[in-house]
Amino acid sequence: MNERNQLIYADYFSGMSLQDVAAKYGVTRQRIQQIVAKTGPKRPRLSGGPKLRKFSYEAIAEYYQLNKPTLVDAAKQFGCSVSTITHALAERGVVGERKLRFTDQAITDIVSRYQAGEKLRLIGESYQTSAQYINTILRRSGATARRRVKNV
Repeated sequence: MNERNQLIYADYFSGMSLQDVAAKYGVTRQRIQQIVAKTGPKRPRLSGGPKLRKFSYEAIAEYYQLNKPTLVDAAKQFGCSVSTITHALAERGVVGERKLRFTDQAITDIVSRYQAGEKLRLIGESYQTSAQYINTILRRSGATARRRVKNV
C-alpha cells in the first residue's frame, strides 16, 4: 500500500491532474487528495509568480484614500464588486472611515418621532431609508421597542 501511495504521489507531483491519477489507480479524487496530503508537500503553483488580478489593488487603495468614496461608489468607479474593494483596502492596510449616515440631531429626531408613536415605515420614508435601518438606529441609540397592538 505504501509503495502504491508513493507512485500516486509521484504521478500527481509530475503534473497529472487529480482526475487522471484517480482514473489510473481506480480510486476517487478525494482519496488521491488524502494520499498526497499524507505523503508529502503539495505541488507548487505552476505560475510561480504573483497572482494576476483584473484590478490594481494599489490604484483602488490610492483612489479610496484621495477621494473618500463609499464602497459602493468605489466599486462603480472601478467596475468591480464591493468585496473586491474591501479586499484591496485590507491588503493595502487602508482603514475605511465609518460614515455616519445620520447626524446626532437626526437620530434624536428619529427617536422622538418613534416614541411619539410614528410608524417605522413613515420615519424611514422621510429619511429615504428602510424601516429596518430606522429600527437599527433605534436599537443602537437604546430606544425601547414598542409592543405591537393587535387590532381586535
